[in-house]
Amino acid sequence: MAIIPAAKVTRFEQLEAGNLFLYMDHGHRFYALKTQPPAGETRGEMVILGPSFIEDANESFLLPWEAAMVLSLGKEFSILLPTEASAWFGGEPSRRPVCLALIDERAFICTNCSRFPQRYIPCFVEIETGAVHERQLPGLALFTNSWEIAVLGDNHPPRTILKYPLAEGG
Repeated sequence: MAIIPAAKVTRFEQLEAGNLFLYMDHGHRFYALKTQPPAGETRGEMVILGPSFIEDANESFLLPWEAAMVLSLGKEFSILLPTEASAWFGGEPSRRPVCLALIDERAFICTNCSRFPQRYIPCFVEIETGAVHERQLPGLALFTNSWEIAVLGDNHPPRTILKYPLAEGG
């Protein structure tokens, strides 16, 4: 039997950095990615991807480690980029709701690493590894707010997990 997309219920602390998961606790429900532990720490954090956010925020930000049960989608997903020229821009990332940066062939989530969502400290989470880069990207980048996370496969049609921009009412 195949479960598509591949998923399992597990604890947040058992995820590896770079794992995609659905968080459902304390009345909140959002997709997130586990990060590598900050310098001097032993536990990774989570970068909120949406489609909803918490603490009156309307953008992506980092949350500290939390004991929670999650639905893990693992690392077997694809990032689908826009093909429209108008969907790309240079300069500073757009903060809302979730901006993606591309450096060479590496994708990064542009996020807020402040402990308070009302204060902004830019940081960038490499999607494949969960590595967090504070304040600036490790290279020249282009940005987009039009992207999606999907599961692709030979034996099933593409399954979209999360897509920006969000559909009206989504």
